[in-house]
Amino acid sequence: MEESMLLEILKEMQKKYQCMAEIERITREIGEFLSRNDQTSVQMLLGMRQEEMDKADMFTKNINCLISVLPPEEAAKVDNLVKGQENWNPNEQISEKIMEKGKNIQHILKRTIEIDRHISTRIAGTHSFYN
Repeated sequence: MEESMLLEILKEMQKKYQCMAEIERITREIGEFLSRNDQTSVQMLLGMRQEEMDKADMFTKNINCLISVLPPEEAAKVDNLVKGQENWNPNEQISEKIMEKGKNIQHILKRTIEIDRHISTRIAGTHSFYN
């Protein structure tokens, strides 16, 4: 596998991770401001969170675009690495870094969803998006 392509994928994943960390932070703040019944701040934070989500989507598209130029067999392996899946042992250091970054992104996504689920069920009860 070409190392320069993997390095570009890793760079895009790092940018996506930073967006995901910011989304998690903003989501926590939304919960705090909802507890204080500060609707103005909540609306502002929702807009900020959407901007970060849009950026994360752009980085995902960039990653998928980079993967799409790889030969099919390599593309499938790299796609699994990006998702943090360990169904094969990467023997290159950069592949291991991609897999770890993929795992980190998945973990932060799960934490953010749990925070958002808690907020949503607290506000909407049985009418929550998650029910």
